[in-house]
Order: sequence, then structure tokens, then C-alpha cells
Amino acid sequence: MAENRYPGLAFTRDGLCGLWNEMVKDGEIVYTGTELTQNRELPSRKDDGVDTQSGTKKEDLNDKEKKEEEETPAPVYRAKSILESWVWGKQPDVNELKECLSVLVKEQQALAVQSATTTLSALRLKQRLVILERYFIALNRTVFQENVKVKWKSSSISVPPTEKKSARPTGRGVEGLARVGSRAALSFAFAFLRRAWRSGEDADLCSELLQESLDALRALPEASLFDESTVSSVWLEVVERATRFLRSVVTGDVHGTPGTKEPGGVPLQDQHLALAILLELAVQRGTLSQMLSAILLLLQLWDSGAQETDNERSAQGTSAPLLPLLQRFQSIICSKDMPHTESDMHLLSGPLSPTESFLRYLTLPQDSELAIDLRQTAVVVMAHLDRLATPCVPPLCSSPTAHKGSLQEVIGWGLIGWKYYANVIGPIQCEGLASLGVMQVACAEKRFLILSRNGRVYTQAYNSDMLAPQLVQGLASRNIVKIAAHSDGHHYLALAATGEVYSWGCGDGGRLGHGDTVPLEEPKVISAFSGKQAGKHVVHIACGSTYSAAITAEGELYTWGRGNYGRLGHGSSEDEAIPMLVAGLKGLKVIDVACGSGDAQTLAVTENGQVWSWGDGDYGKLGRGGSDGCKTPKLIEKLQDLDVIKVRCGSQFSIALTKDGQVYSWGKGDNQRLGHGTEEHVRYPKLLEGLQGKKVIDVAAGSTHCLALTEDSEVHSWGSNDQCQHFDTLRVTKPEPTALPGLDTKHIVGIACGPAQPPVIIPLLVCPGPPSDTSSSHTSSPISKRMSPSPPTPPGLPTPWALKFLEGSFAWSSCSEWSIGLRVPFVVDICSMTFEQLDLLLRQVSEGMDGTADWPPPQEKECMAVATLNLLRLQVLHAAISHQVDPEFLGLGLGSVLLNSLKQTVVTLASSAGVLGTVQSAAQAVLQSGWSVLLPTAEERARALSALLPCTVSGNEVNISPGRRFMIDLLVGSLMADGGLESALNAAITAEIQDIEAKKEAQKEKEIDEQEASASTFHRSRTPWIKT
Repeated sequence: MAENRYPGLAFTRDGLCGLWNEMVKDGEIVYTGTELTQNRELPSRKDDGVDTQSGTKKEDLNDKEKKEEEETPAPVYRAKSILESWVWGKQPDVNELKECLSVLVKEQQALAVQSATTTLSALRLKQRLVILERYFIALNRTVFQENVKVKWKSSSISVPPTEKKSARPTGRGVEGLARVGSRAALSFAFAFLRRAWRSGEDADLCSELLQESLDALRALPEASLFDESTVSSVWLEVVERATRFLRSVVTGDVHGTPGTKEPGGVPLQDQHLALAILLELAVQRGTLSQMLSAILLLLQLWDSGAQETDNERSAQGTSAPLLPLLQRFQSIICSKDMPHTESDMHLLSGPLSPTESFLRYLTLPQDSELAIDLRQTAVVVMAHLDRLATPCVPPLCSSPTAHKGSLQEVIGWGLIGWKYYANVIGPIQCEGLASLGVMQVACAEKRFLILSRNGRVYTQAYNSDMLAPQLVQGLASRNIVKIAAHSDGHHYLALAATGEVYSWGCGDGGRLGHGDTVPLEEPKVISAFSGKQAGKHVVHIACGSTYSAAITAEGELYTWGRGNYGRLGHGSSEDEAIPMLVAGLKGLKVIDVACGSGDAQTLAVTENGQVWSWGDGDYGKLGRGGSDGCKTPKLIEKLQDLDVIKVRCGSQFSIALTKDGQVYSWGKGDNQRLGHGTEEHVRYPKLLEGLQGKKVIDVAAGSTHCLALTEDSEVHSWGSNDQCQHFDTLRVTKPEPTALPGLDTKHIVGIACGPAQPPVIIPLLVCPGPPSDTSSSHTSSPISKRMSPSPPTPPGLPTPWALKFLEGSFAWSSCSEWSIGLRVPFVVDICSMTFEQLDLLLRQVSEGMDGTADWPPPQEKECMAVATLNLLRLQVLHAAISHQVDPEFLGLGLGSVLLNSLKQTVVTLASSAGVLGTVQSAAQAVLQSGWSVLLPTAEERARALSALLPCTVSGNEVNISPGRRFMIDLLVGSLMADGGLESALNAAITAEIQDIEAKKEAQKEKEIDEQEASASTFHRSRTPWIKT
């Protein structure tokens, strides 16, 4: 083979055949008829002094290969014989099945290797590589011939020092050679494809090469190149160059002329293959910036194809067979996703988002060769990116002043007023509670209390038509550590860190502990537990329906309120208006207490694990075998030596939780409230078999249903279901504890049971009938007097009537810090390119979203806008909150073009009146999470606030759109978070005054200049001409 042979001939059909035949003639390649082989060390050229032995070598080699071929037995497929032996023989065990499976896998691997290495393109590639290797050897000999000969003559044996060199220089050398080879091979391949497309020759070879490349990429798992630290830089360079080349192919710029449509252009089939490969490469790289680039390319191709005048060409330019790509995205699961059963789908935070709805009702065609609309493909991919990003986004904080990066979920279920719009068969996310940082929830009959982690207490009514917890102002200056209420009660207790106890609400029977029965709207400290003279530091509080209890640091138990049936434990049935020591437990250290309702019982746990009970004894709820009550504490002997740590009282039944996580229940069995599978009354504590194998860490008792929380964050429920206490509307009681679906993945740390009163139907409009009767009946109704204005009528209820929702149960997760890496496959990529692409995509899809274009916008446009905003929110959260990345590094520096563009688009979508609600909510979420990045300076926010504030004329109210009101609230909250709304507004007003004065000065100077100019003109007009 001549050393100066031009290697480009290897990439033409005739040149390849000629060069190959020359190497066969020269004896450098031996072909046996079944496969081609090449010596690991190529034979020397004939002019190197080995030509006299070439004939002998060839004969010996041929004889050896023939002998090996005769000795090599035909392939034996063991798996086939194994399977055949099971037809009539003994059935295999597990080990035999595993062994057979291993044999099958190995045989399939061997077949796959054999098939892959015998394809036409593989054989041609081998031939080209052999020829190119021979060419480089010849070139090397030409340049270093003398040195090579000397080395070969002096090195008759292997030289050990070559093996002692450090691995690092060797690796660098290998990497350098690999880079040179890859660049040469890519250049040759790209040149060959361009030449073939230009000349129209070897079209089938081009298509075959692209198709096999596409098949190889589709066989790889997604995001295989995402971790660049584990991938060779040579491969990354190959992928980058291939991406640029394929992009030029699909955009029509492969020959250097953009958009060329000449006959020598790339065939449409090859363009589709190149586009599919390009998208698969983006999937393999797995970064958000690469996926956004692919989406923008799809939209660009669709736009350019749609602008064609020829209908046939337009149809071809706007679609491609990309169904396998969409099917791949359907199978991708986010790393934070957990497998959910069908029943878990009921855990919705409200109505489905546009992307969720789009994907849920999306049906892909079966034919993988069917051409898919490019814009539709972009929408589907974007919707999947939003789906993958959703588990990575923390719950939305409702206030700019809320703790940044806080991750908590609060889930409520049952018949509660603010979820009339939601699916009643499942719980809802209470984002308005999560933003408070819930530490405890205490449910009363009509409302519930929330204790936040900063020691604030909030209150919320069940029947309110919106979730808007109100701060209890009387406790705003106190650091509250515990709250208490009863599901059938109307009064409340709060325990401060100082040991003081506050009470408010209904005062009947002296349950507030102030020495009287006066109701209180605001919390008031109980004097018996405050002051140095009292000397009592309370550590625990509890509420019954009509009485209260408190435990001091010394373990003393105090009770007060209604004394019916001896429930206070003082030896009588008298009411007590101030806290009284339970003398029957004197000398024992009480650690927990539970108060009941109605014909109430009281339970107390002492430090040694014993349980004491007193009060009414109906149905055996005191746990001592009979129905007799008692007015002083008595020991429950059946719970001796079980080391009980917590007790709870329901309606006519009792519960105890032991240190090792076992639950015991006893008392009235109606509505399966005991969880033993029957409705029989149980007069002694009985172990709950349904929770065996689970370690329970907390229990909660409603009137007739219960919740149990395990150490694995599972929430189990049992009992009545008339208020949808178990996530369903069948209203069938649950006889035994069963895990509530979907909560096991929420890291639940707290539970609370609400009341179980049936919903009340009250009239909203006067019903037909005599006016006097209607009026009197309405005014005399005790229900109408008790209830507050009703929420909107739920679907299915007649218009003149409305339900009053009086029940709610809650579970909440821990208040952990939200954190996630700077790079997450497909959803997080913190770099300037990502923000630039999001800005470009957002400007494209938001055009006309403010109502200036078609209304309502198409679903595809809505999905694209919402998904883009959600991804932007995730990136901004990372940059501004989680990792504190410098905005300058992201191109979002103060005054930058990118920042101004993003800010303008997002603010417009968040505040304009004509924006679709889903899009506006997504834009508002971006601002709520990332206002410190998008609106970085207080002066800028203050000036924006000044411009948004309405100007009232003659005292008339100005109608403010919800979007504009949101912006005002956001700006006010952010300015207050920065430390001063008034100072910021003053600075903004001062700046505006300075601008106005500057404009006035400029206007004056302009008027003076105009006057001087006009005077000069007038003077010239009156000057006589001098005639010459």
C-alpha cells in the first residue's frame, strides 16, 4: 500500500474497494470467507525485508485458521435444552430458574454482539478503520523511518521501563491520540455525508448510518452523559461537534447556505433522522439548558415550515416521526418521585394544573413511524419537564416575609368549607397553613387553632369559604409552646414558654379558670398559674368539652370546669371555676392527661407508666371491667407494666399508647371506633391487632374516629366515616386501622382529629310558604343563630340551601430546610444559558397572553407558559434562596438586559387583568419565591409600588384587579421584610420628586432655547437686505 495514498478515498465506494483489495493482495489482510481478521501487529512491508517469507506466513496462517474452524464446534444453546428438559421432566426450582435466566441473557448477549458486528455498516466501518490505521502507520514510517528501524533492531524483547511510567502521562497520551482520531473520524464522516447529500450518491448508506446511530442512542438510558465528571472529555467533544453538525442539517445550513432548498439538499428522511438524533443527544446530556435548546429548535422549525407557501412542503416542514421520543419521556421518573397506587392519585392540592391535565388526557398513537406535529412535540416535552420539576419544588410560601427555603406540607381532609371546589374524596394541601410553619393543630367544634414554629397562635373556622388563618392578637407578644382544644368544645387554652396558661372562649361552668363563667373573646392569663406567689410552672395542658386540665413541672395535676360525674377527680360533681389540685394523685408525677366529652371520663399517666381513670363509667370506658363511675382517680390494673406514655379520650371510649408503640382501646364500640373489627363494647384495655408490627408514636381521637401515626410516617385511621374521615365518600366505617393512602411519603410528624358532627343544612333564601311562618321559623332556629354566613353552595345542592361544614382532620410534615443540588437531570441547571433560554421561550409563549390576542389562548400555549414559569421559579429559588449564587454569574446583575426582560415579562403576567388565571398564578409564584432576584433593590420596588397604588377621587373607591392587588401586597411585604416600608416609600417619593423637578428644569431650558431661537429668527427677518 503506497504511503502517499490519499485517505479520502476510503470514504468513497470505489476507493474503499480499491484500497481494501490492495491490502488483501499485499497479504496484510487475510479473509477466510466467514469473517475478516487482521493481525494485532500488522506485517511489515515487503520492502522491509520480510517479503521472502510472506508466502509461507500466509500458507501457515490459512492452515491454522482452517484447523481452528474444523475444531470449533457448532454453537450449543444450553438454554434451549434446559427449557426442553422441563417440558416432561421435573419442574425447576428457584435456583434452576435463575441459572436458566443467566444462560439466556448470556446467549442473547452473544447473539446481539454477533448481529451488531455483521451489519453492512459495521463491516464497512471496520474496513475503513483498517485502511486508516494502515495509512497512519505508513505516514509514521515516512517521517520517523530511521528512528523506528533503530528502535526495532535494539528491542528484540519487551522493555520493562515502558510499563513503569506513571499512569497519568500515559492517560494524557491516550486521550490526546483519541482526540486526534475522533476529530479526524468526525471530519471524514461529516465530509462524506455532505458530499453524498450534495451529489445524491450513497443515499441509502447515509440513511443507514443515521438510523443505526439513532437506534444506538435510543438503547441507552436517559441522562447517561449528565455527570460530565465521569465522561471522557473526548466523548463530550464528540457529542458537542455532532450536535452542531446535526443542528446545521435540520436547519438547512449543512452546506453553509441557510435554508437552502436546492435539489442537492438533505433528503427529508435524513433531516428527520438528524432531528431525532439531535433530540436523543439532548436527552442523553440531560441538562435543562439542552432540553430548552431542543424545544426552541422545534418551535423554530415549526415556524419556518408553517411559513412555506406550498401546502405539501408546509406539512412536511412542521412534522416528523418523533413518537419514540415522547414515549421515552413518559417512562422517565423524577429521582424524587415515589411509586403511587391508583388511590394515591386522590392527594391533590386543588384542581389539576394545565400540564397535569394535558398529560393525563394525552393519548399517543401506536404507529411509531407516524409524523408528529413539531409544536405539539415541544408542548409534550415541556409538560413532562414540568412534571419532573414538580417534586423538586417546595410548597409555596404565601408571604414574602415567610422563612425562605422552608419545606412543610399540611394536609387537611373531611368536610371543610374552603375545599368546596376540590375533590371531596381526597385531602388537600393547605398551603396557607404550611407557610406558617405548623407545630401543632388543636381542633374545636367550630374552628381550630394553629401553633406556628415561631410561637404564634392562629385561628381558622371550618366553615370559612377561604383558608386565611387569623393571628390571635392577644398572644402575639407571647412565646406559646402548646395549645389545647376539644373536638366537642368551645374554649381554648395556650401555654407560654414561661409556664403561664391563657384561656378564652366559652366560660360556662368555670372552664376558663378565672373564677367566673364569663366568656372571653381574647386570651387572658389564668392567675392561679402566674406570678411568684403561685409558684406553679405548667408544662402540659388539655381540654375536655366542658372542663380543663394542666400539669405542672413537679407533676401535679390541676382540673377545673364542669364537675358532672366526678370528671374533675376532686371527689364530688361540683363545678370548679379555678384550677384545683387532684389530691388523689398527690405524690405521683403525672406526665399526661386526657379529658373527655359529654358523659366524660378523665385519664392520667404517671411517670412510672401507670394509667389512672375517673368520671363516668358507661360502656366500661374507665377500663376496670364494669360501668361504675368514680369521682377520684383509680388505677387501671390491666395496663400495669405496659409502660404507657400517652392517653386519649374519645366519645365514650379511651385509648392508651405504650412506650414500645402498641395501642390499646376500650369503651363503647359503636361505629367501629375501637378498631377491633366489631361494634362490641370492650370493658378492659384491648390491644389493637391491626397495628401489630407497627411502632406507633402518636394517636389522636375524634368523637367517633381515630388516627395513629407510626415511626415510618404512616397515618392509620379507623372508626366512623360519616364526615369523609378516611379519604372517601362511601361513608362506610372502617372496622380496623388502615393506612391512609399517600401520606407515607409525606414525612408526617403530627396529626389532629376534628369533630364528627353531621353537616347542617340551612336556608339561604326564603322558601315558599306563609311569610309569617317562614320568618318565625327562621329566626327561632337555634342552628341559624349559631352559624356564621355560609360558604358558596357546593355542586349538587339546591340553590336556596347550603351545607355548613363542621369537620376537619389534619396531618403535617416536619419543618425541614428545602435543599436540592445545582444540577438535577432535566429540571435544574443553574447557568446563564438556562436563564437566557427561559427568557426567550417565555417571551415567545406569553405573547398575547394578556388578552390582546385570541381569548382564551389555546391549551398548548397555556401549558407552555405555565411550565416555563414553573421552571423559572425553580431556577430562581436555587439562585436566590438555596445556594445564594451571585446574580452577576447568571447574567441577572442589576440593570442587565436579561434581568429587565425577565422582570418585565413576569410582572406583566402576574399583574395584568387579562391574563389567564393559571398563567397568572404561576407568574405570581415566581415573584413570591424570587422577588429578591427579579426585584433586587428596595428603591425599585418602592417606585413600582408608588405607581401601582390607586388614586381615589372624591372619596370614591377604585376597583383594583386581583393581579394588581397581588403586586401591591407583594411589594409591601417585601419592603417590610427589608426593614422599612415608610423609608423606602419616602426614598421613592423623593426620587420621583427629583425626576419631576429635573423634567421641569429640562422643559424650562427647552422653552428658553425655543424663545431665543424664535427671537433670533424674528430679528433676522426684520434686518433689511443689502443690495449690491
